[in-house]
Amino acid sequence: MKRDQNAVRVDARAVDVGYFNIKYTVGRRQCGNSTSIATGLFPALAPSLATNVIMDGKTGADAGGCIVCIGGINYFVGAHASLHSGGRDPRPIDEGYCLSDKYLALLRGALNYMALEEKATELTISQLVVGLPLHTFPTHKQALVERVGGEHAIGRDGEVIRRITVEQVDVIVQPQGAMVHFGVNHRAAVQGQLSLVVDPGGGTLDWFMSRGVDPVWARSGAYPKAMLACANAVADLINPDWRNQFEIVEKIDAAIRSKAETFRVGARTFELAKYQKAVDGVLEDSVKCMMGSTGPLDNLDHLIVTGGGAHVYASYIASHFPALRGVIKLDDDPVYSNVRGFQVAAEMMLAQRRRAGE
Repeated sequence: MKRDQNAVRVDARAVDVGYFNIKYTVGRRQCGNSTSIATGLFPALAPSLATNVIMDGKTGADAGGCIVCIGGINYFVGAHASLHSGGRDPRPIDEGYCLSDKYLALLRGALNYMALEEKATELTISQLVVGLPLHTFPTHKQALVERVGGEHAIGRDGEVIRRITVEQVDVIVQPQGAMVHFGVNHRAAVQGQLSLVVDPGGGTLDWFMSRGVDPVWARSGAYPKAMLACANAVADLINPDWRNQFEIVEKIDAAIRSKAETFRVGARTFELAKYQKAVDGVLEDSVKCMMGSTGPLDNLDHLIVTGGGAHVYASYIASHFPALRGVIKLDDDPVYSNVRGFQVAAEMMLAQRRRAGE
């Protein structure tokens, strides 16, 4: 790492932009004789600010978050984004999400946290890796590369307080990150083995088949419904407008993930069991689509379930496909597994380029 006053260069970093949360890496930290990948997370909220908003005299670029300007609109992104929200945040599952201004604002929020970690006002990232669902990967990969590469400014319109430059960006399919992370930690176990990564996130259910570390693309895919659709299905039965109120959706989602008996909205308490059929309907549709894509799984060695909805989907698959129970493995790091795999991929890509003299 090279430092010059507040200008810093770092080698490899990664960002995973989801519908519920944004995960990012800030390099490696020494732990005894080995290193671990350091990560961070903040909510996938990007409320736009009124032009006359006052923020206690600060532009906003600290641990609470930052302002980024895209297309003349100021967005606040970061850990405290909900404090600047009007309470409504529709989250339609859009195949063009990665090319939206919201996505770019959220990605810049992650880049800002990377710069904060280095105490840098000018940060250069040699290699960045981001991910896409498999069903949008072929159509949006190159456009996302062009959108993420280059210079990113932090600060409200007309007032830049920090710049981050991404020299090289690569895009991989999201569940491939989890497979890379699992393979690094269980190298001998996956060698030559048939593995399936099942990754239920907020917006999509992704699955990634591999033989050892080699992708089996014909048996990999994605479905545009997962945990957010489960929460919305419950909301629709009670008050359809709730699906636009992110705090309520997150309460329902937390109840589903933790298998809570009840969840509370305002002064009312709701029994989750009354709405379980709606949740099961989403699980059935998405898993049925996945099973149709993967083909027979009789010879599967590992079924690795990761992502924010790992426990929900692992339980469903074990219950409805008992023959697979013996190969199901819950990821020990489901929230950060993908982004940590992205980080490993970024390090490998950078090393390969340097060996090639690029």
